[in-house]
Amino acid sequence: MAESAIWQRFGTNGSLVREFLRKLVGDEGLRVLECVPDGEVTDEELAKRTDVKLTEVRKVLYTLYEFRIAEYRTEKDDESGWITYWWRIDFGRVKHLIMQDIERKLKELQARIERERSGMFYQCKCQRIPFEEAAAMNFWCDECNMPLEYVDNEPMIRQLEEQIEVLKRWMRRLKRE
Repeated sequence: MAESAIWQRFGTNGSLVREFLRKLVGDEGLRVLECVPDGEVTDEELAKRTDVKLTEVRKVLYTLYEFRIAEYRTEKDDESGWITYWWRIDFGRVKHLIMQDIERKLKELQARIERERSGMFYQCKCQRIPFEEAAAMNFWCDECNMPLEYVDNEPMIRQLEEQIEVLKRWMRRLKRE
């Protein structure tokens, strides 16, 4: 399947943007986004173009509105009193949101790696706990009735370092384009 023009506007970051938006609005939301023209469009028109239920189209648009990716203006029909919503998508905002998301995840991973580096951990079948808690429990878990044994957390630290490096690469890539 050829990549939609919508993702091509993001260059090499198209797949990253697509995955970020998929997390926000799901697969049906991506179908809706791929049919959004430049300029304005009504939710009814998007529903017709995509064969997605109008309620789902509106749900997608309101989710995008919450993140300030979509904006709308209203137009009232003087005869019927009906209000029409004209939607416009601001794809320029997506890159900024991804950067914020990456920064948040980096902070979480850096805090987690710091905990791993500064502590010793013990585990049984049902939990992994710091040394202080294990010592207070006499290195025995009352929940699964098993001993708490020392865990070498170097593999965990390496895994967290790799995740941090991947996020930093994504960030550099986004900043370049």
